[in-house]
Amino acid sequence: MKKRYLLVLFLINYTFTFGQLNFCNGSSGAPIFFENFGSGTNYGPQLATGVTNYTYVASGFPQDGQYTLFHRTNLIPNSQNWLYSLDHTPDTQPDGTNGKCLIVNASNTLGQFYRRVVTGLCSNTTFEFSAWLLNIYNAASSGCSGTGIPINVSFEIWNATETILLQSGSTGNIAGTSTPNWTQYGLVFTMGAGQTAVVLKMKNNGAGGCGNDLAIDDIMFRSCGAYSSIANTITSGNTITVCPNEAIANNTLEVTTSSSSSHFYQWQQSNDNVNYTDIMGQNNTTYSFPALATTTYYRVKVAQDLANINNNFCSTLSDIFSVIVSPLPNAPVSNGNPTACSNSNTSLSVTVNPNETVNWYDASTNGNLLLTNATSFTPTTIGTYYAETVNATGCISNNRTPVTLNPMTIMTINGNTTICSGETTAISLSTSNPNTTFSWTVSQNNSTGATTGTGNTILQTLNASGNSTGTVVYTITPSVNGCNGTSETITININPIQTVNLTFPSISLLYCLNASAPTLPTTSSNTTPITGTWNPSTINTSVFGTTIYTFTPQVLQCTTIAPYELAITVDNSFSPNFNDTITFCLGATPPILDNISPNGITGTWNPSIIDNINSGTYTFTPNPGQCAISQTISVLVLQSALTSLNYNLSTAFSENQIITIIAESSSGNYLYQLDDGVFQENAVFENVSYGQHFITVMDVNGCSESLTKEIFIVNYPYFFTPNGDGINDTWSINLSNNFSYSTISIFDRYGKLIKQLSPHSSGWDGTFNGKQLPASDYWFTINFIENNTMKMFKSHFSLIR
Repeated sequence: MKKRYLLVLFLINYTFTFGQLNFCNGSSGAPIFFENFGSGTNYGPQLATGVTNYTYVASGFPQDGQYTLFHRTNLIPNSQNWLYSLDHTPDTQPDGTNGKCLIVNASNTLGQFYRRVVTGLCSNTTFEFSAWLLNIYNAASSGCSGTGIPINVSFEIWNATETILLQSGSTGNIAGTSTPNWTQYGLVFTMGAGQTAVVLKMKNNGAGGCGNDLAIDDIMFRSCGAYSSIANTITSGNTITVCPNEAIANNTLEVTTSSSSSHFYQWQQSNDNVNYTDIMGQNNTTYSFPALATTTYYRVKVAQDLANINNNFCSTLSDIFSVIVSPLPNAPVSNGNPTACSNSNTSLSVTVNPNETVNWYDASTNGNLLLTNATSFTPTTIGTYYAETVNATGCISNNRTPVTLNPMTIMTINGNTTICSGETTAISLSTSNPNTTFSWTVSQNNSTGATTGTGNTILQTLNASGNSTGTVVYTITPSVNGCNGTSETITININPIQTVNLTFPSISLLYCLNASAPTLPTTSSNTTPITGTWNPSTINTSVFGTTIYTFTPQVLQCTTIAPYELAITVDNSFSPNFNDTITFCLGATPPILDNISPNGITGTWNPSIIDNINSGTYTFTPNPGQCAISQTISVLVLQSALTSLNYNLSTAFSENQIITIIAESSSGNYLYQLDDGVFQENAVFENVSYGQHFITVMDVNGCSESLTKEIFIVNYPYFFTPNGDGINDTWSINLSNNFSYSTISIFDRYGKLIKQLSPHSSGWDGTFNGKQLPASDYWFTINFIENNTMKMFKSHFSLIR
C-alpha cells in the first residue's frame, strides 16, 4: 500500500494544456455525450457496472487498483503527496461549484480501467473524443523518488461489437509536477454507414508503485466537420458594429466550409450568444440580415447529410459572427444658453459621456454641419445651434440639443439730449435683464463736466465753454456677469446761456391827460424778434400819474432775457428832468445840450450852446403839445489857481508826528495823499513814521496839475541789530532841511559814555573799544537846533543781538 499525502494549492496555479493526440481541425457540433462526474462535496457515486474493473472507495484514500469520485484531488487534508486541485471545470457544474472528477490510483497490473458505451451517434459522420487528465502526484513532496512513476493512458474507440478499432492513441508518460496541470487529449474518428454507437476504453500503461495516480474529468463526444466560418465584405473579422436600425452598405453574410465535399446549411441567430434559434428558410451559403435594434449573433449548422441538419449532435457549427448594435447615445446636455459678449469670444458647450463626442449643426434636423468632434462651439453670430452626440462606434443620438447664443438684452436710453449750460443731465439706462450693469466713457468738445462712470443713471452737470454750443458723447456699455454687450452712444448738445437785452421802437414816456397813445408792440425789434405780452396791455392816459408797463417775453431755452419796463407818466405839467447843474473847467470843451430830456420831452435851449469861459444859466423850452413846462439849469465854469504846496510838521522827536498839508490857491476843491496812500479830503496825516516822505495835492475837478513835495520826519530808531546782514546794523539820527545837531552822546545804563556821534558820522556799530557790547538798552542825548531854536532831547534805544 502506498502512503499518500496531499498538498493544498490554489486554483490560480492551475495549468491547462491542449492539443494532445488528435483533435478536430474543423468545426465542432454540440456535445452528444458529456461526462463530468456530477457535483457535490460528498464521495461518489459509484460508477455503473461494467464501466471500470477498479474497486470503488466510498470514503477515504483509494489504494492501488481503486478509484473514487470527489470534488478535489487531495482527499486527505494536509496531505502533501497529492496536489490540491478542484475538478477541471469547478464553476461550470449545474450548481456552480464543487464539480467532481474521477480519481484513480493505478493498479500494479497494466490493463483496462475504464470502459463506456456511447450511443446516439450518427452514421457517416466524423466525431471528436476528448478527455482531461491530471497527474495528481506532487513532485515537490519528495514522497516518491524524483517525479514518481508517470501516468500513461491509452484511449481506444471500438465499434459497437468491439470488433473494429476505429481510433486509438496514448498520452505517453506524464510525470508528476509541483502544480496542477490539467491536460486535454483527443481522438478523431468517423462512423461508418449504419453505425450509431461506439465503445470507449481507457487503459493503464504505467507500472505500479509510487506515483501513477491520476484524475479524469469532462469526457466528451461531439461531431467534427470541415471548418466553417462566416464573413462580411465590409469587415475583415467576425464582428461588425452597427447603430440601431441602421441600414448598412452590405448586410450579407456568407458561410465558407473548408472541405470540397457538399454540405447542408441552416442559419441560426441569438440575442445572448447562448440560445440559438433557426432562421426559417435560410439554408443557403449567404444570408442578408435586416436592420437590427439589438445585438444579434449568427452561426450556421453544417451537416454532411441532409438528414442530420436538424440534429445538433450530428451537425457542426460555424464560427459565430456578431452584429453588435451599439446603443444610441443620449442627446448632449446643454451647459446653458450664454449671452454674446463683445469683450470676448463666447462659446456654446454641451456635456456628453466619456468616449463620446459632438457634432454641431445649424438646424434641428438635416442642416449644415458646422463643427465635428468638439463639445464646444464658438459661433460668429447670435442664434440657436444644435449639438448631436456621436459615440465611439459612430452612432448618433436621435435628437439634437439646441443651444442658443443670446444677444445682449436691448439697452434703452432715455433722457433729454439737448440741455442748457449749467444744467444736469438725466439719462436713464435699462434693459429687460435686471442683472445688467452699465459703464460709460466720455468724449467732449467745447464743454466741461463730463466724467466716466458706472450706474443706471447719468447725472452730470455740463457746461458749454464760452458762447459756442458744446457736445458730450457718452459711450455706454451694458454688462451682465462680466459679459459686455454692444456699446451704444448718446450725444448731449449743450447750448450756452444767452443774455438778451430787449429793444423796442421808441415809445414816448410822457402823455397829456386823455391824449391818444400808441399800441404797445408785442414783438421786440431785436435781430431775432421776441414776442411777449405787456402788463398793462395798453397805455391808459385817462389817469394822472406814472404807470410801470412790463413786457413779459416768451420763455426761450438757454436764454436769459433782461426785464423790460416802461415808466409812462400822464400829466398836464411835465417837467424835463435834466440835471440842474453842469460843471467843467475853464477853457474845456463844453457839453452839448440835448433837445430831448431823459424823460422824453422834446424842445429847444436858450442859449443853445454852452459858453466855456463864463458861468451862466440855460433854459429848456418844451415843444407844444407835450403838456410840459420849461426848465432852467446852471452851468459853472471852474477856475483853479493851485500855485504851491506847503506843510506844517510836529516838532522833532514828538510821539505823534503830524503832517498838515497846505494847498496855496485862490479857489478849488482838492484831495491829499501821503506817499502812495489813498487820496483823501482831509489835509492832516497823523502818526507818521520818521524818515523821508512825499506829500501830494490833486485838483478834484482836474482843472490844475497835481503838486508833490518831499519832507523829512525827525525821530530816532528805537532799536538796531548789528549782525552784519546790512539791515539796521548801525544806530544814528538822520538829518532834515530844518534840523541840525552838533553831537550825539551814547551812554550805558550806568551812565558811562560809550560813543559820541557827529552829524557826519556813519553811526554806532554796538562796540566799545573794539569789543561788542551786550544786548541791552542804551541812553542818548542830542543837542539840536530846530526852527532857529537850540534844543536838547534825551531818550533810550535797544541793542538787539
